[in-house]
Amino acid sequence: MNAEDCKVTIRLEDRPGELSKILEIIAKNNGNLFSVSHLRERKKEGYLPVLIQFQAAKQGFDGIIRDLEKNNIEVYDKSIGGLKEEKLSTDFILIGHVIDTDLKDTIYKLSADGAMIKALDVGIKSLKDPSSVFVQIAAKDPSSMAKTMASLRDLCKQKKLMLIEELQT
Repeated sequence: MNAEDCKVTIRLEDRPGELSKILEIIAKNNGNLFSVSHLRERKKEGYLPVLIQFQAAKQGFDGIIRDLEKNNIEVYDKSIGGLKEEKLSTDFILIGHVIDTDLKDTIYKLSADGAMIKALDVGIKSLKDPSSVFVQIAAKDPSSMAKTMASLRDLCKQKKLMLIEELQT
């Protein structure tokens, strides 16, 4: 099999030893490392994006992506042979008694459908007033995103929350 130029951008915890796990995964799947770039200017909440460039056959590339995701390493975008596959993402706002209706449960249910929470921001005046929650999620493909959003709509009906979805252009 022919090796192709590959790129992945991952979200990595900024602490010693984290990168070595990634390099082991690439080596295990017969990847040949070219470069690693820590994008420190985009560091957020102890995590930073890391761009990794390497060569691998398609089967090795697929194994690397699978193993990264299996190890709960978020892959933002990936490309092989110049073909880019970006994760789908969307934003939405929940309004109502989001905290009282168990925000943790809502997050777990979104994750169960294959979505990854990229950002979450809660606005609350007092415990008796409705709250608002901004959420940004990512999914690996359109069907996972559609399943997640359908589950979210059902969940909002059950919990009597208003859902404001991002306009799709």
